[in-house]
Amino acid sequence: MHPPSWICRALHRVHPKLRLAWLGREKAYEDELNPGSFALVQLYHISDVAEFEDPTTFRLPWTADPVEGSDGATRIERVNRGPIFNKDGGTRADWDSAFRIPIFVATLDESYDMTLEDVLSGRFLEDVRRWMIPIQKRIQESAIEAGKNLESRADNVAGQMTDFLAYEANKPDAASITMANKHAKPDMVKFEKRHEKAHGQLKDYYTPPEV
Repeated sequence: MHPPSWICRALHRVHPKLRLAWLGREKAYEDELNPGSFALVQLYHISDVAEFEDPTTFRLPWTADPVEGSDGATRIERVNRGPIFNKDGGTRADWDSAFRIPIFVATLDESYDMTLEDVLSGRFLEDVRRWMIPIQKRIQESAIEAGKNLESRADNVAGQMTDFLAYEANKPDAASITMANKHAKPDMVKFEKRHEKAHGQLKDYYTPPEV
């Protein structure tokens, strides 16, 4: 299975060291075509990757696979997972293998709620962009969004209470109090300031403290 060249170029624009690859597998049935799924690979500098034989690295080379031996020890074996596509969609490497090592990042399949169509249409690129945002920033953005939702719900409740009080005040049997505007205005100004302050507190309610 080959990805469209425009997909590979779009991925390169997202990050110049990311590449698509095809992770092959054995056929589930005799007539199955192209068994496997697309995968995401990142070209790491060789100085950032442990030795090939080191099973403790969290960065798994595309051509390596950890295997547990009969003695219980984990060893790294060389494997041929499938082709890596260059930034134009071809299979010829467009990086210097003396300095860059393809690292297996993720399988773009149901384990990440993705389908083949998500990759071929380019929809998966939005997920890749999101993965690239540092976790602290993602938490911050999520907290701000939750705070805005809380603020909006508070506004809705306040609006409903205002409507209710207005309705109660206009009922025929409601007791009315007449107050001159010059006496009411200072209290209204104070109310507006408290309202603005409350908005800020609600908006930042879920925001984690600075570290």
